[in-house]
Amino acid sequence: MGNMTTKDKINEPANQEILDAINVFSSRTDERFERIESDMGSLKSDVGTLKSDVGTLKSDVGTLKSDVGSIKATMVTKEYLDDKLTNLKGDLIVLMRKEDRKLATLIQVLHERKLITDEDKHKILSLEPFPLIPLIQPNI
Repeated sequence: MGNMTTKDKINEPANQEILDAINVFSSRTDERFERIESDMGSLKSDVGTLKSDVGTLKSDVGTLKSDVGSIKATMVTKEYLDDKLTNLKGDLIVLMRKEDRKLATLIQVLHERKLITDEDKHKILSLEPFPLIPLIQPNI
């Protein structure tokens, strides 16, 4: 700096100010890049966690699909139940008719042996569920 002119001496503080400003800008830029790099590291970690969670969800959905398939394969339908109930109702009616025939035969035997009256016979045979004789209402 021995051969500095006056012009150089006047520009020297301006140059120093520019260098200081560049240094401050550079430091701030470095800090911002460090924060960005830190944030990127956090984002990478979060994305890794999300991938793991999505994998678990996929597995759970697969299990649910399998369970629903199993339930569908073993469950009965309304149509199936309706058919079975209709068949059961028919079977019960057949059984009740057989019992009703037995009862009618018993009533006939009791009537022939004079153990019950005609009125008792008519009253019993007119009872539900399968009345064999309509109940005659007396005229009042």
